[in-house]
Amino acid sequence: MFSSAQTTVSPPVPNPFLEPLEVHLSTQNLEQRLSNWPLDGLDIKNLDMQTRLDLLDRLQDQMFEPTLTAIDTTSRLFRVIRRGYTSHNPALVSSRQQMMALARCAGRELNNLPWLPSYAKGLRASGITGLGKSYEILRALSLIPQRIDHGPSKSADWNHMIQAPWLYVAMSHDGSLGGLLLQILTALDAAIGTNYARARDIAGLSNEKLAVHIGIILLNHGVGVLVIDELQGRNFAGGVRGGLAATFFLRLLNFGIPLVLMGNPLGMDALDSFSQDMRRVGSGGNIEMHPMESFDYDFTDVLAPALWRYNVMPEASPIADKDGAILFKYCGGIRDYAGRIRASSQRLALDEGCSYVTEVHMEQAFNGPDFSAKDRALIAGFRDKNPLLLQQFDDIPWRSYAVRWGLHPSSQDASTASEAAAPETPPKASSPPKTRKPVAQQSKETAQRNRTRKANQKAENAIKKASLDPEDMRNQGLQEHLISGLEQLQANNSQINPSSSGA
Repeated sequence: MFSSAQTTVSPPVPNPFLEPLEVHLSTQNLEQRLSNWPLDGLDIKNLDMQTRLDLLDRLQDQMFEPTLTAIDTTSRLFRVIRRGYTSHNPALVSSRQQMMALARCAGRELNNLPWLPSYAKGLRASGITGLGKSYEILRALSLIPQRIDHGPSKSADWNHMIQAPWLYVAMSHDGSLGGLLLQILTALDAAIGTNYARARDIAGLSNEKLAVHIGIILLNHGVGVLVIDELQGRNFAGGVRGGLAATFFLRLLNFGIPLVLMGNPLGMDALDSFSQDMRRVGSGGNIEMHPMESFDYDFTDVLAPALWRYNVMPEASPIADKDGAILFKYCGGIRDYAGRIRASSQRLALDEGCSYVTEVHMEQAFNGPDFSAKDRALIAGFRDKNPLLLQQFDDIPWRSYAVRWGLHPSSQDASTASEAAAPETPPKASSPPKTRKPVAQQSKETAQRNRTRKANQKAENAIKKASLDPEDMRNQGLQEHLISGLEQLQANNSQINPSSSGA
């Protein structure tokens, strides 16, 4: 027989930090909210020349067409922020007690603090230059206010509070913790009008003590996420200094302050080398960005059509590029270069007094001063899947891309057989329209492909290693065994622009 007494569930305690952000952190209609189109409402045909040129300058900086990757990144960022606030509610006695306990740690060094039982979530985003990592994160952050002023609150036990929902800083170029700490204080001052960066009681602290003090300051101002950009191998190169910065990241997460770390893949690898606990930085997601393939939905159906639609010329271009193949030829799937070729070719056509852009304008712009020889080599390296062209760039993991493209000797035969057996792709015009896959399905398929590829590669590498003489992998032997068809790639090495390569 059941008892007549019923258990009552207490309603959740309102969170002063989260309540003003509810509408901003919603993931509803993200595509529409993220989209930004500078040409909206303009009569393009009747614009004067200077306005057309000004609009071209806004293409790369302000035009934002949300890709599936951008929507997924924004959703993950918002979840990281929300979870941080739900775990840190100043209206709860337990949260206030934890803040007071951490405040008593002021004056202690970073390595002498107790570790709390819980951590905030972290998000990692890695990729080579020009893919739009910073652009996507900053666009997502622009949907959230950076300052919220709170009046008296009995539940939170404050008379006045200035909340900073997000901060964005760049890693110091020398990789020093001191430089990063100063930039954090400066960013906070700019966001909410404080003067921490010039405070005398802070200026004399050692980096180890200042790191603790900054963690307390960020916690007191309810920082929802700290974004640290520009992590690269050259400015996060290890040693005691780099290890201290890694510890600082972990301490912030342990304080309850969510993090987003962004940078070059080599810089993220350097970060990982300090501690296995760096996995916590990716607890909210690990986003690996690569130049888009010519057949990727994000390129063929989202970015390329948007860039062709961004036309400030008096007339529409006669170029028919339904699948983005022409645009891909001049950008190699790199977002920044795709925007650059569209802007520079239109600017060139305007200077010549033309009413529309032709592919001749695109070729002239590509081979002109808007693109350097190194730019063209980088584009060709990804467009033609030629890792030898990528060797000249210290911040690009060309070996990883060689394996990714099936140029490893152990996967060469399988790739060749697969390509030979594959049926010819029918023209896009006769194909049914693509359906937009949900982000969850895309993530599931990508994860499955990565697991299969890694498992196959591991088995193949073990067999290959057992059959090779040790001398084969020394000095230049690594390059010779990693890259298949070396002679053919070298023969194509000079063909780095569309006009000469026929791409």
